[in-house]
Parts: sequence; C-alpha cells; structure tokens
Amino acid sequence: MQYIKLGAVRAFQGAVPDKAQALKVLEEAAEVFGAWQVYDSDDMTHVGYNASVLLDEIADTIQACCNLASALGVDDLAPYLAACEERNRERGRYGD
Repeated sequence: MQYIKLGAVRAFQGAVPDKAQALKVLEEAAEVFGAWQVYDSDDMTHVGYNASVLLDEIADTIQACCNLASALGVDDLAPYLAACEERNRERGRYGD
C-alpha cells in the first residue's frame, strides 16, 4: 500500500466555518482539475508544464480543507482520515 506523507499543516489564523471558507475548498479543488487538464493536455502550447503546478494546487486544496477543519475546532484529522481509510478498505479501493 502506498502512503502519501502530508506532514503538519498550519491553519490560517481567524478561519471561520462559514460559506466563504467552505467555498474556498471547492475553488481550490476546481483549480486542481484545471491544472490537471493542462497537465494532461496534448496541446503543445504548454511545453514545459510539469506536475509541480498540479501538485501546488493539490497542496492549496489541502490547506483550504485544513483551514475549514480548524474553523470547526478540529486540530487532529487523524481519526477522520482513519475512518475514511476504513470506508475505502471496505469498498475494496486499496486492492488488498
């Protein structure tokens, strides 16, 4: 099984669990998709475009998610990630 290391993510000060913060997660996720479209494109105008742009957008999305979690008073997502992993294991998504 492959694991992705995240490390600690420092949440922004003053984040609140409002519509704007929830929409920020959606906005960042849309930017991931947009960056993936460029990365996956056969359009040669994007020569030199590499995975680091896409990975930067993924990191921005993780940051936005952590800001929202912090705004909800959560400083440890480990139990939620463990529950997510268990659901995915039950669904056979890890191939083991």
